[in-house]
Amino acid sequence: MPENKKNSLTASSISRTLGSLVKRSHTLTPYHQDNVPPQLLRLILQQMASPGVLLLDHEMNPVFVNSALTELLGQQIVTGNWHDPLQREDAEHLLSGLAIAVLEKTRFKTECRLQAGTESTPFRWLGCEAQPLYKEDCGFEGCLCTFTDITDQRLTNDNLVQLSLYDPLTNLPNRSLLMQRLKRALATNTATDLALVFVDLDGFKLINDTLGREHGNKLIKEVSERINSCLEPTDLLARLGSDEFTAIVESDNAHRRADEISGMIINAIERPFFAREEPVYISASVGIAVAKPGIDADRLLQQADVAMYNAKKLKGNAVQYHSHELTAQNRAKLLMGSHLHCALERTEFKVFYQPQLDIISNKICGSEALLRWKNPHLGSIPPSVFVPMLEERGLIVQVGEWVLSEACHNQARWHREFPESKTTISVNVSSLQLHDRHFLDKLKRVLDTSGLLPQYLVLEITETILLDEFVSECRLLHDISALGVKIALDDFGTGYGSFSYLKKHPIDHIKIDRSFVDNLFDCEENKAITTSIIDLSHKLGKTVIAEGVDSQDELNFLMLRGCDIFQGFYTSKAIPSTEFAERFLFGSETDSEI
Repeated sequence: MPENKKNSLTASSISRTLGSLVKRSHTLTPYHQDNVPPQLLRLILQQMASPGVLLLDHEMNPVFVNSALTELLGQQIVTGNWHDPLQREDAEHLLSGLAIAVLEKTRFKTECRLQAGTESTPFRWLGCEAQPLYKEDCGFEGCLCTFTDITDQRLTNDNLVQLSLYDPLTNLPNRSLLMQRLKRALATNTATDLALVFVDLDGFKLINDTLGREHGNKLIKEVSERINSCLEPTDLLARLGSDEFTAIVESDNAHRRADEISGMIINAIERPFFAREEPVYISASVGIAVAKPGIDADRLLQQADVAMYNAKKLKGNAVQYHSHELTAQNRAKLLMGSHLHCALERTEFKVFYQPQLDIISNKICGSEALLRWKNPHLGSIPPSVFVPMLEERGLIVQVGEWVLSEACHNQARWHREFPESKTTISVNVSSLQLHDRHFLDKLKRVLDTSGLLPQYLVLEITETILLDEFVSECRLLHDISALGVKIALDDFGTGYGSFSYLKKHPIDHIKIDRSFVDNLFDCEENKAITTSIIDLSHKLGKTVIAEGVDSQDELNFLMLRGCDIFQGFYTSKAIPSTEFAERFLFGSETDSEI
């Protein structure tokens, strides 16, 4: 460095400037900066490991460089091109920033990248802080610049940004980044230019639980690649959760493109995946929401989610669009769910009874307890609507226990009031109730408190319950049977029916599903199936009950085939307990009612 450049700043300004820097670095605490010789200050700054120090004169040429800066830059400073070691655009930014700082007499901070780097660290980052220097008469004298290696800090910050905005498994944007991009897209696009495609895998939990997290993660990564292959570079795919993906689709006709993309995604995911060299098949439910004028990002994502959920209700592997009708249905369902939670404590539930008659004598032999719900605001809600909601919300156990208790207490009271009409009472039991490890104790307690003899109680279970591994493998049904309580297999023949169940489990009654009775005369196959169920059940020593009998012709057919008991509208719909007792228990005669 030329000697004349070294002396272009006055000795007092050098002492003042460098002394201030040394004082800030706490390396010269015993001295007052005004009393320290400049040569000593230079020596101290040369020995400092950090920061790198650069002193510029009024022409922005270097007059002092410490060894720490030389080491940071990896080369000696050249007088006219001291910024050459920096990336060109960063150097230009630094110079323009210094010029503004001089004009405005302010400090200036920035970050710069060095030209040199490594394969693992393409850029080394320096933090730069500059302070313009002025004479006592306010004339510009130069700049003091300090440089610090902030590469590790930048890498840490970049990693934090990556973790906060990207999914670590797939490297796809996460929910946070998706919402940022979606808000920006909604602000710049017209209504028909944007759609959201919401993808949820069907059956992924089973695969994850069966094959383990490692194979589950591998499948998720491959799913993300397959979905991405269906998109254009202008689309954005994000992973929202375990097996949920959402794509922002921007196009002149987003509705049409979203439809095409969804079909491609369905087909792509249908292809087999391989785990442990074995093929694994899954499907996807896809919901589409097209942006409307004025809609916000949260609302659009919610609409796509609702549409996906509606596709999943179709048993998956389907695509559904969001619509105003769907929104209205969900609002109604939400309102109904709110009322449903309070229905039991508000005594809105009632137990109605449908008579079961001996098919030969035509006399009452039992009844089925059926739950009914009438809300003061919503009116009467069909069981086909509210019972699935009870199961979805986990309320079926509590309500089921109430129905069981109500039916048993009522039946015991009828036995006391009508001792010559000791009929049975059938109560439906859900799979969730049987999963309760205290169910048997609760059943015993209900029988004890009601006084109902066990042989007059029939618990109705569906075929699907017998497919439940827990119920199938435990001895609960055998323990129930040991009490003397009867067990009926409801809805037999609707898809899972197998007479092998009747050998393994203590089933007393077989109930022919109403779908066979309703369509009995539509084709010969229905007649043959119904006849076979009756014949084989009898050979296994089971009682056969036909439900949904609504006409004399249906009754005659069943009577000729040897069916034992029937119920249906031909006799009566389900009615309140008082009406039931008056019609079917008083005198035990029912001929006049049919």
